[in-house]
Amino acid sequence: MLSDLLTVVSGWLPLVFAIVALVLFLRRRQPVFRSFGFSVSRWTLADLGVGLLIPAVSIGLVFVVEWALGAIGVSDGTTTWSGLLNDVLGQLLIAAVLEELIYRVGLLSGVAAALDRVPYGRWIAVLATGALFGAAHLGNEGASWVAAVGTGLGGVIYGIAFLATRSIWLPIALHFSWNVSQGLFGFPISGHTVPGFASTQDLGPEILTGGAYGPEAGIPGMLARFVIIALLFVYLKRRNPGGSIATLRFEPDPRRRSRTAAPATAG
Repeated sequence: MLSDLLTVVSGWLPLVFAIVALVLFLRRRQPVFRSFGFSVSRWTLADLGVGLLIPAVSIGLVFVVEWALGAIGVSDGTTTWSGLLNDVLGQLLIAAVLEELIYRVGLLSGVAAALDRVPYGRWIAVLATGALFGAAHLGNEGASWVAAVGTGLGGVIYGIAFLATRSIWLPIALHFSWNVSQGLFGFPISGHTVPGFASTQDLGPEILTGGAYGPEAGIPGMLARFVIIALLFVYLKRRNPGGSIATLRFEPDPRRRSRTAAPATAG
């Protein structure tokens, strides 16, 4: 039964809602690629930089807190600079991009477009798709419904970033940095392990460390998610001071560029 749920959540639902989004974008005469978040603007480099920085700092704090509380032991890691690119960065970048394409570009775009005229529709879309994102990880090593909540909070973060910027770059950077930071500090990443610069030993209790699933299933890791949400909104308000947290509208919906005819010249 769980495998059937995962197939629906990670396969059919994103596909169905991607089609819904496509139909609605065409009916509303919105540019399809930009409406799906495939756009570059003067903010793209800043989005990437901020997206990489915030989770790295947050996971660093989780590492310090768990170590200070005696919940983890720390030893030298197994990665090397030469193996970092292929064994860690390459794999995790591919995973982050694929999940963002499935859950934000596909699933969230469709749900948000369908709820566009519903009060607080964007928040409903972000929370609903975040919950589905968490549920999609229930088949991972050490997963539980508590772990699904922690991962679902990540889906909320990436959903906020996606809808607020109308672009894929900030959520990809946030997602990639969260996973890479966990791995390099020696934590499990949603039940998966990669060679890091440090290696951690889980000394418990699981309510702090998240057990085999990693920080997302522990209290410090979940609190870090809320820190990221707060910092994300600080950045979004500086990026677009007129944006609204209540409606998650910071950028206008993409519109087709008008083609005005050049004025005729007398002669």
